[in-house]
Amino acid sequence: MNTIEILESNYPISNGNYNAFQCKLPLDFFTVVPVDDPVTSFVEIMKGIDTSKYFNCLHRGNKGYDPNMMLQVTLFAFMNDERELRKMEELCKYDIRYMWLSNEQTPSFMAFQRFISEKLSMSIEDIFFDIVKRISELDDIDTSKLYIDGTKIEANAKKNSFVWKKAILGYQQKSFLKVSQLISSFNQHFETCFEIKSAYSADDIGLIADQLMRMMVEANIETVYGKGKRRSPLQKYYDEFLDIYIKLIRYEKSLEICGDRNSYSKTDHDATMMNMKYDYYNQTGVFKPGYNLQIGVSDEYIMHMEIFSNPADIKTYIPFMKKYREIYGYYPKWPIGDAGYGSYDNLLFNVINGMELGLKYNYYAKKNTKKFKNKIYNQMNWTCDERGFKVCPQGHSFNIEKKERWNNKGEYLQISRVFECGKCHTCEVKTKCTKAKEQRKIQINYALDELLNKVDENLGTEDGKEMKRQRSIQVEGAFGVIKQDMNYMRLRRRGKINVRTELLLIGIAYNIRKYHNKKMRNRKSIVS
Repeated sequence: MNTIEILESNYPISNGNYNAFQCKLPLDFFTVVPVDDPVTSFVEIMKGIDTSKYFNCLHRGNKGYDPNMMLQVTLFAFMNDERELRKMEELCKYDIRYMWLSNEQTPSFMAFQRFISEKLSMSIEDIFFDIVKRISELDDIDTSKLYIDGTKIEANAKKNSFVWKKAILGYQQKSFLKVSQLISSFNQHFETCFEIKSAYSADDIGLIADQLMRMMVEANIETVYGKGKRRSPLQKYYDEFLDIYIKLIRYEKSLEICGDRNSYSKTDHDATMMNMKYDYYNQTGVFKPGYNLQIGVSDEYIMHMEIFSNPADIKTYIPFMKKYREIYGYYPKWPIGDAGYGSYDNLLFNVINGMELGLKYNYYAKKNTKKFKNKIYNQMNWTCDERGFKVCPQGHSFNIEKKERWNNKGEYLQISRVFECGKCHTCEVKTKCTKAKEQRKIQINYALDELLNKVDENLGTEDGKEMKRQRSIQVEGAFGVIKQDMNYMRLRRRGKINVRTELLLIGIAYNIRKYHNKKMRNRKSIVS
């Protein structure tokens, strides 16, 4: 029988004392964790959601860790701003809350990586909205008002990796000109009849290069490269066409990646170069690759999140609201947004779908300022006569209709009417009023004017003023919490699918934290 020698100081055998510590673990986890710990609210929310429905996919070989367990650990880690995968691995070993959620399993950081990228990305949207619905059951949320705003999140891409669409089009046009010159010279030199066009595709140049190679084979001309080797005239043309062919392929691929955008990043093709703000004092725009994050907030909770590659908020509103309707089955009564959303298309979209007009337009705040009102030659400051025609400061009525302008580039057709007064050529202040050589023309969209007047009426009431105030508090406050309190200033993942997954995880973490904080505030108010 082997004898075990105890060397620890806690076991002084010589004096006969025995001070061993007994290991013990309480059967009830919540006797150890304080009642105000965030894990209590997390469990309260998650126990009302059937997470198994998100992971019904078939497995081959080793099933790996339970995805329901991985989901809970991942969400709770994001809730506590622990977004590093190696940190999540460590917490499952030493933090009692994570040990309890993981059933004392210790997934590696690569297990979390595979789970988030392969399994969670397919169902994260459903998880987000199911958690929102669960919170709405626990905390009554007024969904009649949706406060909307956007912010730009810096992508995980190098800032100098941008590709500009305008530059690519310029390089492409120079290549077309060079091709035309080459074809003209080649036709004269070899008496061929290749077609000269204003624009060429890469396939067009590839066919020419292929035909030149055949001509070289038929003439038994050997292709040579390197120092001291003299190329034949036919090979010189072939090399130039081949070089242009490779460039055109690269240009066409870049234009395809750009799509309707003006730029993209080489290290993240879905990211667009956007103006970023450094801080409150430095408002100058700095071009960096990023995404446009749009959120809709009701009663301090993020009800909807979506990312766009378009930096302008004005073009994100309609797809954002359509997605909201697809998820919840209804539109909010009052969508409230800042001046970046109040366009003709967006306001008319609200009217058609039964929503009230609460989106501010460009000059909503400026038009009532003293500085703007002093611009007497701006047609927005002009009065109207008894027939509804605009009257300039000189008393000339713009009642001569010249034409109608139809604009169908947006979501809905816009019809504007163009007027002039016919007296500008004899007006003494014409140079102050207009730079036009002949008559000044003003353009009026009566449908848009009616929509803007309704916005003024709605937001001018006491309820409207309160909604404007709450928009600044709630949605701007949500961005402040995410960027400052949660220290989330830059994305960690690349590609639109991965970025969307990451941002929805941030949104889930924000909502659960908000629910926990509100519950703690209510509990303190009851106790006091």
